[in-house]
Amino acid sequence: MDTPTPALNSNDLPPLQIMESFPGGLLNPHAVRHNITLRIDYEWAREDVVTIHCAETSGFGSYTSPPIPIGGFARPFQTHIDTRLVTFNLGHTVVFTYTVYRGTAEFVSQALALYVAPINLFDLPRPFIRQADNDGQGIELPVSDLDEFTLRINAWLLGAREQYFWLTANGTNADDTDFEASYWRAPVNVVDEDFQCYGFFEQNFPAAPLQALKNGSVLTLKFMAGLQGSDEPSLAQAFAHRNYIIRTGSAVTPRILSVRDRDGEVADGANTRYANVTLSGSASGELTVLDGTTPIGTASPVDGNWTHGAPGLNPGPHAFTVRLADGSGSPSSPRRINVVLSDLSLRIVEAPDDTRLDPLNALTSLTAELVYDHLPTDMVSVTVTAADGTPPAGSHTTTPVAAGNTRPIRITLPVSLVAFSVGKTMEVTFSYTRGGAAPVPSLPLRLNVLPIALERLVAPVITQANGDILDLKDIQSGANLEFGVWPLIAVSQRLSCDFAGESDTGPHNLRMWTATVNMVHRAWITNGRFGPNVSVDYLRLLKHGSKLVIRFRVNLDQATDPNTQTVFQTREYTINATP
Repeated sequence: MDTPTPALNSNDLPPLQIMESFPGGLLNPHAVRHNITLRIDYEWAREDVVTIHCAETSGFGSYTSPPIPIGGFARPFQTHIDTRLVTFNLGHTVVFTYTVYRGTAEFVSQALALYVAPINLFDLPRPFIRQADNDGQGIELPVSDLDEFTLRINAWLLGAREQYFWLTANGTNADDTDFEASYWRAPVNVVDEDFQCYGFFEQNFPAAPLQALKNGSVLTLKFMAGLQGSDEPSLAQAFAHRNYIIRTGSAVTPRILSVRDRDGEVADGANTRYANVTLSGSASGELTVLDGTTPIGTASPVDGNWTHGAPGLNPGPHAFTVRLADGSGSPSSPRRINVVLSDLSLRIVEAPDDTRLDPLNALTSLTAELVYDHLPTDMVSVTVTAADGTPPAGSHTTTPVAAGNTRPIRITLPVSLVAFSVGKTMEVTFSYTRGGAAPVPSLPLRLNVLPIALERLVAPVITQANGDILDLKDIQSGANLEFGVWPLIAVSQRLSCDFAGESDTGPHNLRMWTATVNMVHRAWITNGRFGPNVSVDYLRLLKHGSKLVIRFRVNLDQATDPNTQTVFQTREYTINATP
């Protein structure tokens, strides 16, 4: 005899969760720049299939997922959807639901409504002209000595291939007429594979139109991008303007405008794998070229432009400047590069694929393995740098030690660093010092530190409960909530714990711990457990037959950011409140 399929209704299907959203139904585009994480949790049957729906209130920017056989997954179910959904709904309210297909029946969940905030202009780059002061970040743009100028835009939040972009420049000509030029426009200018790969787009243009501008006038760069993939300007996202003061007089201060190696332009502060580079720029007279405080030659401008080769550079950082040879005026702004040898090999033993680190593989050891043509007397050290926003304790540089005779060289790193980078990117480099020479750095190894497997994140339990039944008669002076330990537990990790229940009058919730106040203490780790008390006054108001859900989260990185919390399994009890 067939077992009938249990019926469902909307009350059985709570709203799904968007893990990157904020309390009160707000979704910040910056929080979903990498992922939109959906979580679904209800009492599903093995044959259940789910589709996820997102509808914008005006019917634009909607989404429906393919069918998902959810019954084969452990609870709660978690998945990701494309962040491009956000770009279609900036400044709009979206409603998420999911539909459960059980047998021939369909059941629609309760709705989750979120307001997708517009993009904050501080999260978007501004276009710039490389030849302006401070490599384009300053406020003055000398144009008299330019043959060309370079427009550049860096990659933006929620950027993707096939997004069109526009740039216009507005100013005032020397005869006080308006100047307007369109340099980038759809459909010619669109984000392509090179743009995505290098993280920027730049293009050279003749400088003559800018040289005809009024001295001291303002040149405004206006940039827009079609985040939705449309070539219609009215739908594009406007970025903040960039303003320059035009200077048309002869340059007084010499400038370094470019540093190039055999592969092309070396950005300010970037690495080069070559010992020979060529400097170029603008000046009004004979120059002295310096590497740090050491003169490395002279350069003679031709029509206001100069070049100088800098061969035989030692590995390590270099800061080039130029100044007029007669000593007058001010030196140029420094242009910095870092010469890095390409044959320095680095790996983390516990991350065999050199791209991902499973934290469960690094519970007892974290080992850097270095290979290069070393001398026993070389002094080597390893640096681990955590992602931006991580507390300083998540980064570390080892004390330099002699390389010795063993190949490869192995350096032990603190295991405690791993917890700070769970779910984030960890960057590892090493350097060696030979004699009195400057340190030679390696190229960085970037590791994605994976989240801890959910089965290792066990939910706390109420010790007076009998299985999944919590009889309130057994709670006399409060419930004992027992926590165990988890992989990479450490003192000062921040804690959040919430109870979600129901009283006779409606929702009955309790925020037991918040990350800004509560954290792991030494005794917890020493004893392997911690058992705080839950107020009996809260528990006695729970409705008979209702569900009590305990949600526990830990900031392994010791920060208080809700976006970096590790979410544990939930614990659910059925309340018995009979006398």
